[in-house]
Amino acid sequence: MIILIFKNLAMPKRFSRINFHTETVERFKKYALANDANYTETLEAILDFFEQNSINPFEPFDDSKQRLETLINKRMDGVEAILRRIETEQTKPTKMLLDQLFNQKEVKQPKLVERKFR
Repeated sequence: MIILIFKNLAMPKRFSRINFHTETVERFKKYALANDANYTETLEAILDFFEQNSINPFEPFDDSKQRLETLINKRMDGVEAILRRIETEQTKPTKMLLDQLFNQKEVKQPKLVERKFR
C-alpha cells in the first residue's frame, strides 16, 4: 500500500466579504475592468503599491512631481560637480603628462616670485 503525501498543494483560496458603499463598489469595478484584472488582483495591486512606495493615503500628499524634479536636479548638480572634479584632478593632469611625453615640450610653470609688502 502506497500513501502519497502532498504538501503545499494548490488549495483553493477562501473568500471573505467586506461591506462598501455602493458608489465605491461601482468605482472599483470600473477600475478593475479598465485594467483587465479581477477584483482580488486589483485590490492586491493597489495595496502592494501603497506598501512598496510607503504612501499613506490618509496623509497629505504634496506635489510629488515638483518634489521629484527638485530631487533629480539636486542629484544632477552633484553628478556635475563630481565630473568637474574628475576633470581637474585626473583628466587635465593626465593630458598634460601625455602631451609632455609625446611632444617633448615642457609646460611653462608660472614662476613664484616673493613679494615684499611695505
